[in-house]
Amino acid sequence: MGSKPSVARKDQDITSPAASSDPVEFYWDPVSPPSRCVHMTLKGLGEKFVAKKLDLFKGESKTPEFLKINPAGKVPAIKCGDFTMSESRAIACYLCNKYNTPTSNKLYPKDPEGRATVDRILLLSDEINNDIMKQVNLLGVMFQGQRPDEGQISEAAKGLKMCAEMLGDNRFVAGNNVTIADYFVATPFILYDLLTEEGVQRRFYKHDGGDTVTAWMERVRALPYYDEIHKDANEKLGGLYRSRLEQF
Repeated sequence: MGSKPSVARKDQDITSPAASSDPVEFYWDPVSPPSRCVHMTLKGLGEKFVAKKLDLFKGESKTPEFLKINPAGKVPAIKCGDFTMSESRAIACYLCNKYNTPTSNKLYPKDPEGRATVDRILLLSDEINNDIMKQVNLLGVMFQGQRPDEGQISEAAKGLKMCAEMLGDNRFVAGNNVTIADYFVATPFILYDLLTEEGVQRRFYKHDGGDTVTAWMERVRALPYYDEIHKDANEKLGGLYRSRLEQF
């Protein structure tokens, strides 16, 4: 005979994972766009966490202590007790699964169709970022002595069109409430607006989908934790980017 499924006795102490686990330690640098996506997830969840701010330009992600948490020496990363994790999209999904609250279930739906939609957009957000970076060239400017390429504005605009198609008539990319997918899709547009001049932006947003994405970004920027996460970080990153351009 097969074994019977176990059933919890009434007197068993059943504790949710979130209540019994160690606090999340969040390792990040605000100039790191993936770090900001995880930071938005943590703020959106409204759960307590321990912020461990690192300075990438001082090599603080390469210390022996941090390499025990992420041997790749990159941020963001998290630590919960003995558990460590890197990769921003995986962290965002993990955090929502960990807390399993009504808020987390809106940010990362539990129903298969809703979750599949968010998962799909999380994957496509990397494609949108790649399109935008063909023009902005953030890593090339910051670390390789290169320059942005305004000739790639039509390529960048492919990401604009893709985002508008995701949105359709919805308020956010996966429906009518914000999800973690919005954090990741918004990031390349935050960077575009930060790192390009107004005249270039006007040309960019005249492409297909520009009005739809502009309206959606206004809703993203209206989130109560947006300025806390992005305002100072944008000033620092924008300053670093422009200083690199002046050197070449």
